[in-house]
Amino acid sequence: MTNEEKVNHLFEAGRRLFNSGEYFDAHEEWEEMWSEFNLPDRLFVQGLIQVTVSLYHLLTGNLKGSRNLMGRAIDKLTRRGPNGGRWNPSQRGINSTTFIEEIERCAKEINRIDNPADFNWNLVPRLQSAEKNREEEQL
Repeated sequence: MTNEEKVNHLFEAGRRLFNSGEYFDAHEEWEEMWSEFNLPDRLFVQGLIQVTVSLYHLLTGNLKGSRNLMGRAIDKLTRRGPNGGRWNPSQRGINSTTFIEEIERCAKEINRIDNPADFNWNLVPRLQSAEKNREEEQL
């Protein structure tokens, strides 16, 4: 397997795990990708890792840890991205613009609540393929 194939495999494995709510395992896949390869979108991947760990902390009742990591993730996914904080709308083949907007809503909810059990898990977006979104728009 080439390095590019391995990176793609790790990203897709993490995407599937994230979408099924297995945040710790998604983090593991993306952490391997982030630490073993010199990625041009390193900050984007690190932001995704921090989102998954934030959500894992929330699942385990660690609201303070969740808030901390979500804040750091939002920073990487918005302010520290290229072009004044704007990633490619289909970064890594996902609809990153919509994902980031939805994660920002999650961050607001995490900062609003006092008890992790009060979090509305329906706010957590799925990492949708940018190609799938284009196909749905054409229907």
